[in-house]
Amino acid sequence: MKRKSEQRKVVIFSTVHRAADDRIFHKQARSLAGAGYKVVIFARASHDDFLDGVRIRAIKQPSSRVKRAMISFSLIRSILKEHGDVHHFHDPELIPVGLLLRLLGKEVIYDSHEDFPKDLLAKPYLPRLLRPVLSAIINPLEKLAARRMSAVVTATDAIGRRFPGCVVLHNYPILSYIRGCGGPARSPKPETPYVAYCGTISKILGALEMPAAVKLVSPRYKIKLRLLGPFQNEAIEREVLRQDLSSVVDYRGFIPMREVYQNYAGAIAGLALYHPYPNHVEAMPNKLFECMACGVPLIASDFPLWRRIVHDEGCGLVVDPLSATQIAEAIVYLIEHPEEAKQMGLRGQKVTEQKYTWEKEADNLLRLYRSVLNAGERKSRRRATRLSAASDEFSARAAR
Repeated sequence: MKRKSEQRKVVIFSTVHRAADDRIFHKQARSLAGAGYKVVIFARASHDDFLDGVRIRAIKQPSSRVKRAMISFSLIRSILKEHGDVHHFHDPELIPVGLLLRLLGKEVIYDSHEDFPKDLLAKPYLPRLLRPVLSAIINPLEKLAARRMSAVVTATDAIGRRFPGCVVLHNYPILSYIRGCGGPARSPKPETPYVAYCGTISKILGALEMPAAVKLVSPRYKIKLRLLGPFQNEAIEREVLRQDLSSVVDYRGFIPMREVYQNYAGAIAGLALYHPYPNHVEAMPNKLFECMACGVPLIASDFPLWRRIVHDEGCGLVVDPLSATQIAEAIVYLIEHPEEAKQMGLRGQKVTEQKYTWEKEADNLLRLYRSVLNAGERKSRRRATRLSAASDEFSARAAR
């Protein structure tokens, strides 16, 4: 008997991302739960929880990549106990787990957030000469594995070109949620003006250039760099918070998305200063569209795609992300041209409402799930028909 859609169960899992990850929890899991699915997330968290109709099963953060790989396979038993109808995973390193679930007859969706082969070219923990070799090996293997999945989801059109037939679910902001958090209305004027960055704080995402730029501005204008998110590692934390920079850095750590939006809304500008690695130039990170939705002008890397989104739409300024001087000049320009900065923010809001909302992407997510479940049911019926035919044939032969 066919079960009702509201009784369908989705098991989402990741060993890399936090359970509160914007794409995983706020966008996909909450959208699925709102549509009547039972949703369980296995991901990094301090404890098990139940939020907004989503059950969270906590995975403790492993101390090394080897231990993370071990956790991946230990997850299988817990995942199978959930008896999910669809299994949705978010990390390339979990592809073997996804393949095993497929061998067991499960419906599995692979969600590719990054161009993994290109991403390997920027991994600092890999020897520089080994990176292109690994990238060339991984590229065909990932594509081959993806063809074995029930479906593939990607975060950008550029990644989607690697997987024919995939569904692209962009990381656009949840407009209704931002409005409910007090954005895009501007927050009260802060005591000390600031520029804001939200996300993992790492060298290749501008961790050193951002405070250096604010330091250049600070003799002329009293200003801070407000950092919202975790440091990639302790070494980067020490470097960013060292004595000569600490006076301009306001580090808030990992905070709920509601507070992120409120911090954006009070900022002079939002920063998106990714270094020009192959995996970055066609990326479409959350922060671009969240800043725009909050009515904040952007200072972003001068990549062709980002130039079209930010500069050509009049939503902010684009700069060389490796130049603290250019970043500082952009900050000063926005401080000295407040009316123009305000108009940039208003244009960003308007463009986001017209083009870049999760509400539209959620429809594609739900359509994909219906397709995967329907295909699974057809497969089950064909299997049952074959088994029934084989049983009838065996019984007929036995009767003769």
